[in-house]
Amino acid sequence: MPDPSPKPAPPPKAATAGAAKVALGYALLSAVWILLSDRLVQALAPDPAWMTTLSILKGWAFVAVTATLLFVMVKRLVAGVASREAQLRTLLHAIPDMVWLKDPGGVYLACNPAFERFFGAPELEILGRTDYDFLPKDEADFFRQKDREAMAAGGPRVNEEWVTLADGGARILLETLKTPMLDQSGRFVGVLGIARDITEQDSHSRERAKLQAQLFEAQKLESLGRFAGGVAHDYNNMLSVILSNADLALLQMAEGRPERKYLEEIGKAARHSADLTARVLGFARRQPMVPKAVDLNQAVADLLPVLGRLAGGAIELAWSPGGGLWTAWVDPTQLEQVLTNLVVNARDAIPGPGRITLETANWTLRDRDCGAWTEAEPGQYVGIQVSDTGSGMAPEVAAQIFEPFFTTKPSGRGTGLGLAMVHGIVRQHRGTLQLDTAPGRGTTFRILLPRAQAEAPAEAPH
Repeated sequence: MPDPSPKPAPPPKAATAGAAKVALGYALLSAVWILLSDRLVQALAPDPAWMTTLSILKGWAFVAVTATLLFVMVKRLVAGVASREAQLRTLLHAIPDMVWLKDPGGVYLACNPAFERFFGAPELEILGRTDYDFLPKDEADFFRQKDREAMAAGGPRVNEEWVTLADGGARILLETLKTPMLDQSGRFVGVLGIARDITEQDSHSRERAKLQAQLFEAQKLESLGRFAGGVAHDYNNMLSVILSNADLALLQMAEGRPERKYLEEIGKAARHSADLTARVLGFARRQPMVPKAVDLNQAVADLLPVLGRLAGGAIELAWSPGGGLWTAWVDPTQLEQVLTNLVVNARDAIPGPGRITLETANWTLRDRDCGAWTEAEPGQYVGIQVSDTGSGMAPEVAAQIFEPFFTTKPSGRGTGLGLAMVHGIVRQHRGTLQLDTAPGRGTTFRILLPRAQAEAPAEAPH
């Protein structure tokens, strides 16, 4: 670590050479003046008394000329230094980043207006003081430790830190660079700090990472969908053969024969497998879709008796239709599959008595809103929200909830295709969805389906 104590150091070579030139010029001028002036006095004043008077005048003239030269030289030097200092201060004031300089002991030597916001004090009140005069001890210790690390490294050190501005109270993320400062002789004189507000960039980075994760998830689901669709299509063809032959065998078998129950079990298992295959095809977006303009309020109201039976007697099913609702462009059959899957999933998430709430509303997504939704595009949508008072999901579970064959239910109670099918149907309709959940506060699924036509909105959209 560089020694922070001040040490005498030889002046820079450029300064020594400049001083030597001035001294040499002054010596030459003095020698020429003395030589010529003495001879001039001897030539003009043969009388000793008159010579004494001329010598005195010569001395005063030498002082006057010397003083004039020194005044011109010092004025130019001071003007040059003042000009460079003014340029440096203008540069520091124009920099939007925080800039400051501390001596080896941590005492502030200079700072710019951007840094004044950090302490909430003007530069004159900051100079000569340390971090401990403005900040809590733990925070001041942190900054002092970063100073020491830069001094020990002998070069720039970069770190990120969250700070609260005394001027306004805003909390921002800074990217801070600290580097040891050396004078022209190589003597250590302090630590220069430069801090840039990267709060917005950090927010953009996190948003970009979130969008990349969504893109990766969409690509993974798309690949799984293509694979599952191909397998399910071939499997469905084989099931058709099994069902056809089982039905033919039953038709040709007399009533009362004990073998009939085995064929009936084969048919029952084959039909159950066909239903499972239909779910796989729904996830794979291979089912034919016949969309039309649908009033979601009416569709949900018609389905409430079925949804109530699915929810069970211990769970209250609340229905809150949105006013002035637009019509949605959706396949009614597939809409029923989405709603029944969401209600069943909500029912299974509630360990005892609870409530499932269905709500509808108009939504308008703008570019800045799409990042919070799955594969969303700007536009007008009709939304339906299914909320439950269940146990909720941890983030690591919620991240996998739409993956096919992923389930948190006990073996034999779920296939893991319900929410995967919901995701597939919504994306097949060019809609979008959003999951809001946390352990202990339930789960909310928001489904947005495209608006059927360009009607004038009857109420302010979300």
